[in-house]
Amino acid sequence: MDYDLVIKNGRIIDGAGNPWFKADVGVKDGRIAKLSRIPFKTAGRSIDAKGLVVCPGFINVHSHSDSGILGHNNAENSLGMGLVTELTGQCGSSPAPIVGEYKEKVKSSMEGRLCPDIEVDWLTLGEWMKKVETKGVGINIAPLAGHGTIRACVMGDEGKGGERVVPTRKEMKEMKAMLDGAMKDGAFGLSTGLNYAPGRNALTKEVIELCKVVNKYGGVYSSHIRCEGDKLIEATEEFIDICESASVRGTISHHKASGRTNFGKVNETIRMVEKARGKGVDIIIDLYPWRFGGTTKSLGSRFAAFLSGDKPGKSPRMELVEQLKDDSGWERLKAAALEAVEDERVLYEARKKSMKENGGWTSIPYALQQSGTVLSSRSHPELNGKTLEEVAAFFGTKDILYGIRALLIADEGYTAAGGEPYSEEDIKTILRYPWTVVSTDQFAHDDSKVPSQKSADHLKILNPRGVGTYPKILGKYTREEKVLTLEAAIRKITSLPAQFLGLQDRGLIKEGFWADIVLFDAEKVKSNATYGAPQVYPSGLPYVLVNGELAVDKGKLTGALAGKVLSNTA
Repeated sequence: MDYDLVIKNGRIIDGAGNPWFKADVGVKDGRIAKLSRIPFKTAGRSIDAKGLVVCPGFINVHSHSDSGILGHNNAENSLGMGLVTELTGQCGSSPAPIVGEYKEKVKSSMEGRLCPDIEVDWLTLGEWMKKVETKGVGINIAPLAGHGTIRACVMGDEGKGGERVVPTRKEMKEMKAMLDGAMKDGAFGLSTGLNYAPGRNALTKEVIELCKVVNKYGGVYSSHIRCEGDKLIEATEEFIDICESASVRGTISHHKASGRTNFGKVNETIRMVEKARGKGVDIIIDLYPWRFGGTTKSLGSRFAAFLSGDKPGKSPRMELVEQLKDDSGWERLKAAALEAVEDERVLYEARKKSMKENGGWTSIPYALQQSGTVLSSRSHPELNGKTLEEVAAFFGTKDILYGIRALLIADEGYTAAGGEPYSEEDIKTILRYPWTVVSTDQFAHDDSKVPSQKSADHLKILNPRGVGTYPKILGKYTREEKVLTLEAAIRKITSLPAQFLGLQDRGLIKEGFWADIVLFDAEKVKSNATYGAPQVYPSGLPYVLVNGELAVDKGKLTGALAGKVLSNTA
């Protein structure tokens, strides 16, 4: 047989946790046609993989790429780190299914990814999937339906009905019908963001009823649980209850214990997950190997919503710095920020009361957690890793907002910052757990279309998770610190997430499977991305195939749009 591509002389790690073996891989019509220990003689093209590991392409079970994939459809950052398949529609938010009045919110979400010229001309998930497929995409997309999106479409956003804790029978029926339609269109399941509006208003029983719909189609449940801090144990209990009651398989999204006072709690949550698995509850955990969360890291984004946006020729960053330097402008920004916090506090107290009256509970919203950590300061690198309280003290004040103002002015608005850190030891503990998979909590980004500088100028400093996650697993945690064996690490980023998602022909180097393949140098692969330089691509990862086509060739992106929009019904 003549193959489209032959990969020769590689050390194959098949993704199942098996030891490596030597064989040639023959690719034909997008699939792995043959594995042979006898070298092939002919091929349309061959790659000499001597000294390289040949393994399945990496699968990300927590991605927000759906919010911008129609603009960033090459998915350059994902491919640059070997990521070929993403489970999108996370944290309760998805671009579909929606109703007509929700189109503006979806458009706003896409504009937030700096792709403003996309027409929202879909309502159903099937229509959105078709649009992405027609546009062409560099990676495989597996969509979830977002609970928060469905709830907002049926009950309204917070302040317009979505703040209500108990939906009417009619509303519950409508939510289930929307989800049922999405599952028929090919959704892989449901996601929740139980610490985000409007999903944070939902009682456990509401989520269980929706997950029962997911279970009818063999789907999955992905949950940003209700609390990742002081009530982490209670939130984990709720997640397990939902999965057990609905008989649905699920993952705790980006699992962590947030805040120093909660370090170590993951030892208990892992015990809880293992105990539930022992009872037959099909649940796993996913995590990203970084100590700071959030999808963007611009300290100036705290004020982005209060900028006028009517300064022709000036970016949001430039406008912010200008207003920060002006005393009257600063007083206006500060007052608006404090007012927003107070508004959030009022909503929180009302929600807490209502949830308690109905047998539920809620967690403190992120907007009330005013502290944080400086991750990268251009003018004061000595403040990197310092809390915002320490920043304020550095500038001679106890006022956190004044300290933020002073640092942003000094940095010309380029300060990168995060929330409270997660424990490095907790990351290793979670990573060692056999049923943990790796995720990014990031999104596809094409630097060729929207350079990092433009993102920063729009107060959207990117997170290094978006380009460095998988090389960091293979370099830092596998080769350097030996938290995992190489075979175990590859299993966590290939076959284990594929099994969780029900992908029957991906995630393994196996004849008949789609040729999603990564070639990397186990001695050199590493992440080069930092919080100060988040879009620096990794080393030691020269080849990536998506559905049999080279997406990265000799370390260079090819621009191939070989990805597919996957369907749970296929």
